[in-house]
Amino acid sequence: MSDLPCPPTNAERLHEFHRAIGAATPERPTPPPPELLRLRQTLLDEESAEVRAEIDHLLARQAAGEALSAGDLAPLAHELADLLYVTYGALDQLGIDADAVFAEVHRANLSKASGPRRADGKQLKPEGWRPADVRGVIERLQHAPADD
Repeated sequence: MSDLPCPPTNAERLHEFHRAIGAATPERPTPPPPELLRLRQTLLDEESAEVRAEIDHLLARQAAGEALSAGDLAPLAHELADLLYVTYGALDQLGIDADAVFAEVHRANLSKASGPRRADGKQLKPEGWRPADVRGVIERLQHAPADD
């Protein structure tokens, strides 16, 4: 067994960034003021538009008959990572542990594996599928002991 420390999770990295810039990060899930919600909405809209623009750019190049290389994916990967960064940051500023929420959503999505698949490849929910209990995660976070 290794004694090496585990690298920080993405949620921990965002919390570190918010501390470094002096951004408010509540210890527990906390409804934000309207100005924070508006800022987060703007940031998510901006990053989402940048992802769409990169996808459109790749599609246009392919439609023109251009063969893409792995390196051509770098701008899209960058924009997708920026979108993740803003998403994790939004959860951090709401006082919500993004790793805990993601784990619950992953659990629910993984349970779709036995379901049917749509013609376009999307995995569909099987009979008896239960959605992610994000409310339950938030309630547990709300009542968890505070970090020291």
